Amino acid sequence: MSHLNYIKRAEGYKVEDALLNRIPVIVETLEEITKQNKWNFAYAEGKWTLKEVVQHLIDCERIFSYRALHIARQDTSILSGFDENIYVDNAKGEDKEVSELVEEYVCLMKSIYFEFKGFTKDALTLSNQVANYVVTVEEIGKIMYGHSLHHLDVIKERYLD
Repeated sequence: MSHLNYIKRAEGYKVEDALLNRIPVIVETLEEITKQNKWNFAYAEGKWTLKEVVQHLIDCERIFSYRALHIARQDTSILSGFDENIYVDNAKGEDKEVSELVEEYVCLMKSIYFEFKGFTKDALTLSNQVANYVVTVEEIGKIMYGHSLHHLDVIKERYLD
């Protein structure tokens, strides 16, 4: 899914509100995964398990958070893209304890909320090149929101009963 589609999902929200309001929705879904005992389930051959999906979300949030900070602090060096599959393969999320994955993700989302809450209005408008597109700090926050909701949709449609 394109980063523009992720941004669209946050239309009408202040970025920090979107980042805060997603947390209980995500936690509810994580609890449902536990209730259904689906953490090691992949809906098809070659697809990620739910542990790997959450590890992917953690990795992406860390990368997006760094990108936002990089731009907000007016570092103008170009930021590279990344291969999500290489990250998932090397993160070994399937070997982690569920409780640790969940706690890490929830703590990270709270930290990111405070990161964005702390950016000035001017900082939110700053932009820089990331891989092959230009993005603002605010748009990065909205990408984070939309990306996490995209994966929640996939989890509900393809993983959960």
